[in-house]
Amino acid sequence: MGLANDLFDKALTFQCPRCHAALIKKGSWIKSVTTFKCERCNKTVRLSYTDKLAIFERHRR
Repeated sequence: MGLANDLFDKALTFQCPRCHAALIKKGSWIKSVTTFKCERCNKTVRLSYTDKLAIFERHRR
């Protein structure tokens, strides 16, 4: 499996684990980021490789 190259230019949706705000980012952004600050709740969120795989897998289906 892995992070599919064909999704790098696509808008992928995932949720902030704290406030559940929908976040839409390009696959390439998700691939490269390790932490980010949610614009809604200002919580710093860590995206592990496992989290990234789950996001990509949801969009692959």
